[in-house]
Amino acid sequence: MALVMMPFAAGCAAGPDASSSRSGDGALSGDLHILVAASLLPVAQVLADDFEQLHPAVDVQIAGAGSAALREQVLAGAPADVFIPASPVHLDAVRDEVGLASAAVVVARNSLVLAVPAGNDAGVTSLADLARPELLIGLCAAEVPCGALARRGLARAGIEPYPDTDEPNVRALVTKLAAGELDAAVVYASDAAPSARGGTSLDAVVSLGWTAGTAPQTSYAAAVLADAPNGVAAAAFADYLGSGAARSTFADFGFALP
Repeated sequence: MALVMMPFAAGCAAGPDASSSRSGDGALSGDLHILVAASLLPVAQVLADDFEQLHPAVDVQIAGAGSAALREQVLAGAPADVFIPASPVHLDAVRDEVGLASAAVVVARNSLVLAVPAGNDAGVTSLADLARPELLIGLCAAEVPCGALARRGLARAGIEPYPDTDEPNVRALVTKLAAGELDAAVVYASDAAPSARGGTSLDAVVSLGWTAGTAPQTSYAAAVLADAPNGVAAAAFADYLGSGAARSTFADFGFALP
């Protein structure tokens, strides 16, 4: 399995001969290109490994980045079989311009939390602290789902944040937070879930929850593209994401189930 944190380079989509969907004995085979929102990247790696164990002749290629960037890559013709953004806005754009092989299916949900570095030296206690100009505050950029959702949620809470950085995706934001470069940030619950940390830098991130009403939520819908180079394997992967095994993996990484 190939795993990258940047979107595929733009270019012409791979043609029908670029990957085969079944081997001579009827088993799934060939390359399978999966584009996932950055917040899904850790769990997507595990799910892809598990899928490859079930289908050894399939080579899953995963690209993770901000949903807006991935959408533009798809619209520019980058090879893609399955698209899983963190907002229906980006999925709608791909559906309208590229088309889907079948209806997209929600496979996981997520919510926002206020997070701080371990130790919380700045003494952050609530969302209201995001308006303290002396603190180093991080949000995702407004054009990506985690940034748009955070701004809407904070507006509903009556809080005007003073961000010092607008990161292109939530993984970049969490990396800065874990490194102690920020005093607080708004990230997804899955990015600060203890069960998702393992031995990564997420050990240095602590969730304070969402202290002003209901936490803003988003959903992830898996969509097989109409011109998917490996449509048969893509459909099988989308089906797998709804299996009991996959749902358990999503839960282990701090995602809510649909």
